[in-house]
Amino acid sequence: MNTIVPFPNPRLPVRVLLIGLGRMGQLHLKCLSGLSSVELVGVVDTDATRADVADGLRFSADPADFAGEFDAAVIAVPAESHARVALPLLAEGVNCLVEKPLALCSGEIGKMIAAARAGGAVLAVGQVERFNPQIENCAARIDRQAGDIRVERLSQGSGAPGEADVISDLMIHDLDWIVRCEGSTDCTIDLLETRGPIDRLEYVRCRLDFGPRRYDLRAGHGEDCRKRTVRISAADGATEDYDLLDFMCGKGLDPLTRQAQAFVDACHGGETELATASDALAVYRLIERIRTLGNPLFEPAERFA
Repeated sequence: MNTIVPFPNPRLPVRVLLIGLGRMGQLHLKCLSGLSSVELVGVVDTDATRADVADGLRFSADPADFAGEFDAAVIAVPAESHARVALPLLAEGVNCLVEKPLALCSGEIGKMIAAARAGGAVLAVGQVERFNPQIENCAARIDRQAGDIRVERLSQGSGAPGEADVISDLMIHDLDWIVRCEGSTDCTIDLLETRGPIDRLEYVRCRLDFGPRRYDLRAGHGEDCRKRTVRISAADGATEDYDLLDFMCGKGLDPLTRQAQAFVDACHGGETELATASDALAVYRLIERIRTLGNPLFEPAERFA
C-alpha cells in the first residue's frame, strides 16, 4: 500500500481538482460530481473549448490557479504528460489519482514514487477494472483452481493520443488484475501474434504461464466489435464465461465511481483496493517483456526518462 497520511478532517469532503477533460476526464467529472464525499473545486485543461463541458465549474489551463484550494487531484491528461503534471503536486503533498498507464517509462514511475514519499502524498493509479464486480468474480474463481483463462479485450476505436500502444491502453487492465491474482510477475511469456509497428502495436495476443494457470490474452484496436470477456476453463473441463461489460451485477455503483470513493477513503487514511505506483511498476516491467519478445532489439523507454 501507499504511505497514507490521514486527511486533516475526515468529516469534511475531500477537495479535488480534476486535471484533464478529454474522454476519461469527462467520465471522472460525472463520477466525482455525484459523490457527497468530494468537493470538486475546478477543472484544468489546456484546451479552452472544453470549458463548455466543465459543468459550470471554475476552469483554467493551469493547476497553479487553484493553489491552496485542493487537497487531491485526479489526473486524466495523456499518459506522456502524467509525470510532468503529477510531480510538482506530489512534492507539495497533494494526493493524486493518475489514470493508467501511470507513465510510459519506469524512470518516470520512479520519480513519481520518490515525489510522493517526499511529500507524504497518496499516489494511486486508475486501474478501474479492480472495481469491476465481474473481475472480482473471476479472481474468486481463479483462486480456487488451476486451469486455462482466455481474456479478450477488443476496441473499435484507435489508441488514445499519448498512449504507447494497445498493451498500455487495453491489455494493461488485464495484466494488472492477473498480477494481483497471482501475487507475482514470475511467469513464462509466449508472444503468439502481433499487428502494427513495435512502438505502436495495434493487436497483441500472448500467453502467460504461471504454472497452475495459463492466461491467453488478446487485445486489439480497430476491431469489428467492442468486447471484454474472460473464459475460465477448469482442469475438469468445466468452463465459465464472464462479460466484463456487465459491470453493474450485484453492486450499487459503477466501477469508476467505486474507484473514486476508494481514492477518497485513501485520502482519509483508509486501506483501499486502489492500484499503487509499485503495482504499476511491476506491470510496466511485464509489458516491456512482452514488447521485447516482439523485437529483441527493442529498447525500453528508459531512454526517454
